Amino acid sequence: MHMPTTVKTAALGFAAMALAAGPALAVTVQNPTDKALEVVADLGATEPKVTVEPGKSAKLDCPEGCEVRAIGLNSYGVSAKTGDKLTVKDGALAYADGAAGEKGKTKTQ
Repeated sequence: MHMPTTVKTAALGFAAMALAAGPALAVTVQNPTDKALEVVADLGATEPKVTVEPGKSAKLDCPEGCEVRAIGLNSYGVSAKTGDKLTVKDGALAYADGAAGEKGKTKTQ
């Protein structure tokens, strides 16, 4: 079966957009500590989890905003949205750029 060139071009364009949009829908979590950090995003019905190795960063899907919690830290969860960058500061998750400050903080342990 032969696909018309316009269909192939459209399919390739859509695939490229889907790949490009993937990381943009995420929250980046940096782990400056010397221990691995387990981080979860509360998306309501699902809670994807990722392990962030020491000195590394990882991305969590958060397409419409979510609460991000670090398992094992006795701290607040952070309300995050697509594109936010979080890090561990003083034993708790915090906004990496410091600009967001205390906005949207909710207590979860």
